[in-house]
Amino acid sequence: MTLITFQVRGRRSERPLKRAQIGLSLIELMVGLTIGLFLTLGMFTLLANSSQFFKIQDDFSRMQENATSALRYMGDSVRMAGFDGYAQDPSTIDITTNNVSVNNDCGSAANLPVTNWAVAMVTNGQPSPIYGWRGGITGLTQATVNGVFPCILATNFQAYSPILVTRGAGGYAMPDPNGDGNVTDGIEEQDNYANTIYIQAAPSLALNIGGTPYAGTIFYGNQFANLRATGQTVFLPNGNDIDVFEYHAYVYYIRPCSNPAIPPNCGNANDDGGHPIPTLVRQELNGTTMTEVPLVEGVDMLSFQYGVDDYPSGSDYGVPSYYTATPAPNEWQNVVTVKIGVLVRSPNFNINYNDSGNTYDLVGDGITATYTCTTYVATNPLACQYKRKVFSQTFQLRNIVGRRLPGAT
Repeated sequence: MTLITFQVRGRRSERPLKRAQIGLSLIELMVGLTIGLFLTLGMFTLLANSSQFFKIQDDFSRMQENATSALRYMGDSVRMAGFDGYAQDPSTIDITTNNVSVNNDCGSAANLPVTNWAVAMVTNGQPSPIYGWRGGITGLTQATVNGVFPCILATNFQAYSPILVTRGAGGYAMPDPNGDGNVTDGIEEQDNYANTIYIQAAPSLALNIGGTPYAGTIFYGNQFANLRATGQTVFLPNGNDIDVFEYHAYVYYIRPCSNPAIPPNCGNANDDGGHPIPTLVRQELNGTTMTEVPLVEGVDMLSFQYGVDDYPSGSDYGVPSYYTATPAPNEWQNVVTVKIGVLVRSPNFNINYNDSGNTYDLVGDGITATYTCTTYVATNPLACQYKRKVFSQTFQLRNIVGRRLPGAT
């Protein structure tokens, strides 16, 4: 210890020098803790808000991706509807000679023709590349759908879902691997080609059975080699085959679950882990059998508005004169566009979110296609804990429009 000596009134005195104060006072400690708590609270609030913002953005991105996929599937089918190879008139396609038939077909007395419905390019004397069944309270239910569309399982149909039907060939022509003008080997490269239905039709410069321009036929893939050898296919003057296309028929609708607990039927309490996910599906030709294929999850509702060109062929260039959800029987052949609305929901429910106050109008008239989650609470108690958004797009039936252009034959 250092001693400091000093003198007071002539006397000498020695006292120790006190050390400087070390540490914090209680008041300073409390102030520091308070500031630290505020900073920590702010950091956690920032992290929570960032996490919530990320979840909202992720939900919206997933909804947008699902809507885009749903519109792409249906839009591609609409665009290709009525493509019958190079035929200008589908009534010239021979669908009987080669005994082509479809199993598990969708035809009925209420949905003609009763037999071989999938390959019926003409119904009641009119082309039928597209038509639909209206949804809503006047639509089909699980109790009535199978009587109209026998190919649809009643348990796999969401009540009042609208239905869209398209027919036509795919846009991908069968290849000619060795370049010899004979596509037999290209057909035989395809999966399940023997039972797959194909279509071939002649352009004006091709030769056909009887030399009829634009005529054509449908056949199984394993029939082509023999048909070609006996002169019953379509070919150019140089002997090369006209393009051959795979034939498609699609039926779009919503089913009430994505992954049935007891396949293939929805309706079990454990579907999708106990939280059923409404899913866009379609019936499609798999070989010669109509098969249900799931496409996009989280699709709550659909709407279809059909643009009808009521002018004579070639007068209005395929432009829709009006839109309707229910074209008359003689108007389906004049449908040139389809406006598709899709209501999608978020992938995951949020127990703190309440959608019960929202009504979603897919068409815009407040009547035709509206959705309220409270309608489905009885079958799904969490129906109102999902975010939802409406997406829409209009697609043109390019092949139908092309035939209505001036000079089209």
